Amino acid sequence: MEKGRLIRLNDHWVSIAIDNLDSFGDVGYLDFRFLDQLLPHCSKDQLIHIEKSTKDVDLTPITDKLWRRFFERDFGGKATDEVIQKMKIKKMSFKWSELYQAKSKRMEDDEKEVGERLKKLYEKEAARKQSRQVKVLDKVPPSSSSNKRTGSKKESKLMNKLRKQHLNCLEMRNIQAMKMKRTAATCSGPIRKPRTSIKPMNVF
Repeated sequence: MEKGRLIRLNDHWVSIAIDNLDSFGDVGYLDFRFLDQLLPHCSKDQLIHIEKSTKDVDLTPITDKLWRRFFERDFGGKATDEVIQKMKIKKMSFKWSELYQAKSKRMEDDEKEVGERLKKLYEKEAARKQSRQVKVLDKVPPSSSSNKRTGSKKESKLMNKLRKQHLNCLEMRNIQAMKMKRTAATCSGPIRKPRTSIKPMNVF
């Protein structure tokens, strides 16, 4: 193919080309009107590949607006407006592909910095917890004698509680009531005279 000669394809081939975007590399031989219909259907990675592969032709007139669209989609309309305003103030102009790469790099650096800060915070917190554990282990445990005294006090309180519960239980109350009835019956019963037994006379 003669260098510098552009191939013009009719609209019939546009849909076929769109279905085979992964197979495109150097598109410098294609007419810009055809590329203007084709490249907007590229993904970000496909567009990067095509631009890197096309060495002799500057595709910026077509791809610059596409990169601005990617920038706004990934970083938001506010960030896009801020970039445009800064370029106006500084009276400078950059390719949107370059702006996209710079913004991506900055965000990656910011994420790394945040990650490092979080890592340091986690390490600091882990060290603090470890220090607290060491302090707890360093404390002297109470003596065995004090434990025995404490244990005996608890046991005596428990025994007193059990005795009270035992005395207050229904069975004990019934036994006490029966004892009281027997005592009352014994005291209030008739007093009987003792029988006098008649001893047989010794007739012999």
